Amino acid sequence: MAAPRPRIGLDLPLRFAAGTSPGAIATWLGGIDASAVDSVWTLDQLSGRVPTPEPVGLLGFAAAHTTRVRLGIALLVAPGRNPITAAKELSTLDRLSGGGRLVVGVGTGDRRLLPAMRLGDWTDRPGAVLDEFLTVLRRLWTEDDVAHDGPIWQLAGVTACPRPDAPPPLWVGGASVAALRRAVRLGSGWVAAGRQTTARFAELAARLDEVAEREGSTRDSLAVAKRVYLLIDERRSRAERTIDAWFTGFYGRPDLGRQATVHGDVAACAEQLAELARLGVTDLILHPLDESPEHEAAVLGDLLPALTR
Repeated sequence: MAAPRPRIGLDLPLRFAAGTSPGAIATWLGGIDASAVDSVWTLDQLSGRVPTPEPVGLLGFAAAHTTRVRLGIALLVAPGRNPITAAKELSTLDRLSGGGRLVVGVGTGDRRLLPAMRLGDWTDRPGAVLDEFLTVLRRLWTEDDVAHDGPIWQLAGVTACPRPDAPPPLWVGGASVAALRRAVRLGSGWVAAGRQTTARFAELAARLDEVAEREGSTRDSLAVAKRVYLLIDERRSRAERTIDAWFTGFYGRPDLGRQATVHGDVAACAEQLAELARLGVTDLILHPLDESPEHEAAVLGDLLPALTR
């Protein structure tokens, strides 16, 4: 039996952070809202040479120009946020989008930035920072007068209003067993990185079943998302040049791209994405490396229909 079709998410183009006019962004969002795409996503990269958007601000704009698609962050860099301000910002975004559309992925981000986050002795334990952030954030979304005496944050009778009518889903990023455990204990989903190959994802997905069982849960209770770098191009040599150049510019690592990127013609890309579905992915977050109108038309008009055949 064929695996269920995952929900299809699409990353907001990075060009939106580099001078695209608000009108052009609004037009793009309207077209996506009318398409078969289920959600739009943005990343949170605090430092880098490639311009990237601030996620809450961009998704607020997206909320104002869409009515249907869900709005996601993959991943919010938790150590760079205070949980009180994050609770307030994200709750406001959730309410302004109509409620129930926001999905918040969270992760630890670039470890090189942790000393600048004023986390004291916890800069070498980003997982512990993320644990406490998730705990406090969820309490602020569901309780009044929150008292918390943690090693990183101390709260005494804090109420962050208005709270969301229902807490947005919290999906945890990471590529370790500890991250999987965190997703089961403190989140409602797991997000696998775009740089992660399908083979590595398969290994971690199998471990997720084991972790969930040990925690008295099942994988069926979790969303399992995979960020996917995507390039539709039937000419292999040209595709590889594009992939190498993109990974050089964004990561400074051309060696990361070819195995991690879903690429080839439409049929080849559809089969690679179908393999992820067979491994249990419930949500695909597609990040096209080519932001041209022609490539977007191929994604929306050819690839998405091929995933349902």
